[in-house]
Amino acid sequence: MDSNHLTDARFGRRTSYYFGKLLWLVLITATLTTAQVSTGVPNSSSAYNTPIQHVIVIIQENRSPTNLFQDPILINNGAHIVQTGLCHGQPVPLKPWSLAACFEISHTHAQAWVPSYDNGMMDGACDIENSYQDTCQTPLCPNSTAHCAAYTYTPNTKFDGVHGIMDPYYQVAEQYGFANYMFQTNQGPSFPAHMFLFAGTSAPTTFPDDYYDWFAAENPQTPLDGAVGCPANPSNFALQIDPNGVESKGYNNGFPCYDNHSLPDLLASVTPNITWRYYGTPPAYSYLNAPDAIQSICQAAGDNCAGPDWTNGDVVINPPQVLTDIQQCQLPQVNWVIPDGHWSDHPGGGPQSDAGPSWIAAIVNALGSSSCPSPAANWNNTAILITWDDWGGFYDDVDPAQHVGLGYKNGNGNGQQYVYGFRVPLLVVSAYTKQTMRGTASPFTGYISNANHDFGSILNFIEYVFGHNGKSIGTIGPPDWPFADYFAPDAPPTDLASPYGLSDFFNFGQSHPFRQITGARYAPSCFFNPESCFENFPMAPDNDAFGAKRDDD
Repeated sequence: MDSNHLTDARFGRRTSYYFGKLLWLVLITATLTTAQVSTGVPNSSSAYNTPIQHVIVIIQENRSPTNLFQDPILINNGAHIVQTGLCHGQPVPLKPWSLAACFEISHTHAQAWVPSYDNGMMDGACDIENSYQDTCQTPLCPNSTAHCAAYTYTPNTKFDGVHGIMDPYYQVAEQYGFANYMFQTNQGPSFPAHMFLFAGTSAPTTFPDDYYDWFAAENPQTPLDGAVGCPANPSNFALQIDPNGVESKGYNNGFPCYDNHSLPDLLASVTPNITWRYYGTPPAYSYLNAPDAIQSICQAAGDNCAGPDWTNGDVVINPPQVLTDIQQCQLPQVNWVIPDGHWSDHPGGGPQSDAGPSWIAAIVNALGSSSCPSPAANWNNTAILITWDDWGGFYDDVDPAQHVGLGYKNGNGNGQQYVYGFRVPLLVVSAYTKQTMRGTASPFTGYISNANHDFGSILNFIEYVFGHNGKSIGTIGPPDWPFADYFAPDAPPTDLASPYGLSDFFNFGQSHPFRQITGARYAPSCFFNPESCFENFPMAPDNDAFGAKRDDD
């Protein structure tokens, strides 16, 4: 997510698009009949493997667990969070820095992941490039004049004298599930990460075609106002990485429009179909919106995606619609939610980019307070999985090779060149999340997992909960093609009932009531009417708002 310098003209165009789309959705919703409104809700789930009938996957941006979850209660109860980093063997105490950071850290594969990893030493984050505002006085690296924003953490700063900006995140982690060892599957930035979260791969072709074992490795190179994905200009490209770890344009000269399968293909293969929706972020053809880079879903016609998933509402470019769909009992069974930049946690967004915890609180509270009867989404039949698409360049101390290996298990080396990446946070919210009581003096009641997880764990979990008779609905592709759902580190590549992805978080034999998430800085109304709360709206998560400079400018 390299910094792009937005212009007022672009904000105007994107604002017009966003609210034009929103008006269209309001008009369509107002005219739907009761039968039409209910089409996103399953008819019956009596034979599903678990009580879960809906899954919401919320994808935030660019943070490591160490940066975002310096919560003393979480740490005292077993969270693997450190307070000191390493720069080539030299200790670097982590410095507090606002969630609304004035910098962005490089998180490409070649220029950031590789030097940060430093052949498993996990001490090269001080070598990667920063973007920063002229007035941004980030910490300096040891024995260097370079800025070391990678060695910062987000403090729980009081915004009103009472509540901390991080309170909603801390409450979710303390009351529900927190993963110590959740790794992004890929070793790079957002575009391939979102592909893995939607399709289980960023490979450009399907097995056994050539390039099936390559991966899109970097964000697409595109003009400031250019589309990404299948509607992109023909000169658009995303570098791919081959099985030897070498980056080049690869398949189809790197054009970011791929012939691969995705989880929705599998959801459509069962009877009755499992409904889904992708709540994308504007602009429509952003590299954060994975469906625009899969030709079978996009079906590009000129500068637009024209496939039925785009025209029938399976893909909507309107993140706050997820709140409306929950409230109106219209939430589909499987959902991906991509935020606007003000509430994505993406660094570099300026002083009003600290609404991520409030956004999560709004969704969790909307679901927890739902009065919708099953099979519509409610507290007793829905799981919310909150993760971050990549590490954002922030320091982390855990070597993925020591936990999940150098590549997909049983993958004959496939994926080794780009799998696995650094840790990212994962929160698991459900009435069935395991509860751990730590005594009456401690407010901690949640569950901390020490199992290894990755993006494939999320996909594998979805495949299992909508299966029957202890078997999943299958996997996205064959084992010869390295799919993350098949090779999820916490689930076997079989239809066995247990373990399945994220299984250690759940006890489906015992449920607990919802507890309201409190202390949000921004009210839910800010997401329904964002111009009343945020300047320069909308702001996509892949851009900064202040025109940053880099260390080498």
